[in-house]
Amino acid sequence: MIREFLNDEQGQDIVEYSLLLVLIGAAAVFVLTAMGTSISNIFGKINNKLDAANQSIS
Repeated sequence: MIREFLNDEQGQDIVEYSLLLVLIGAAAVFVLTAMGTSISNIFGKINNKLDAANQSIS
């Protein structure tokens, strides 16, 4: 009975898929956070250029 329990790998797939899902989720959060900062900087630069262009026209 103990040998059968130790050799039973029935729940192993669920644990592996769960760990993989957590890893993919963490990577997605990291990438989206990095991209969010980059996109925010780009829009900030565009806003500054538009403000400068608007002031030069006025």
